[in-house]
Amino acid sequence: MNLDLKDKVVLITGGTGGIGGQVVADYLAEGAIVACLIRNEKKMETLHIELNKATISTDKLHSFECDLLDFDDVKRATLEVVNKLKNIHILINCAGFADEFPFAMLDREKIDMMIDLNLKSPIYLSHAVLKTMYKQKEGCIINVSSVSSIKKGRGITVYAAAKAGLETFTRTLAIEVGRKNIRVNCIRPGVILTLMSGPLLDRSRELIEGNTALCRPGEPSEISAAILFMSSNKTASYMTGETITIDGGMY
Repeated sequence: MNLDLKDKVVLITGGTGGIGGQVVADYLAEGAIVACLIRNEKKMETLHIELNKATISTDKLHSFECDLLDFDDVKRATLEVVNKLKNIHILINCAGFADEFPFAMLDREKIDMMIDLNLKSPIYLSHAVLKTMYKQKEGCIINVSSVSSIKKGRGITVYAAAKAGLETFTRTLAIEVGRKNIRVNCIRPGVILTLMSGPLLDRSRELIEGNTALCRPGEPSEISAAILFMSSNKTASYMTGETITIDGGMY
């Protein structure tokens, strides 16, 4: 693809995960400058190795340590990115966490973790990048939700509620910042072939495929392609406040 993303600065959370790693690879292939907010240096080293094996240059790949659940640390890390890379044109909130468990048996720690990482962290990051985006009079924020936000299921009550909140945040923030030429959108993936969905597929693959129009789980590349499309002014300059479902026809 040629999406006019060359030298655009992309800030991403969850960049060492299944979907996030593919997003990083695809932005680098487009010539973008990618900044990953990380907490695990070993995972970042593994990502570098995998990208090099795929003959994707990592010259424009940077990493910055950050506690995504700490408002002040998010502000500090974001400022560090701006100081080093000069801009942040695109923010991808891709970090997420789901722990399937009966709601009545959840403890406070698990409830807080799912709400904090899936909802509060994207809010913190969006807040942190706005000052820079206001100054440059341009910006794009993309949040990664889940089909769980609209599809019934057991053991995902808190996760689903957090992702539904993220979609509402997307719509309302888009209204507030649109006059500043900042677009805010959301991707709603179905079941994707990643480590996080592994246990679910091991347990219920036949049921999931039987309830999906395309009869298969998705690939990370199919989510990444939509994220890049949505972030490019060449392809989506008039799109904001939207949530796009990419679930193979599950919902």
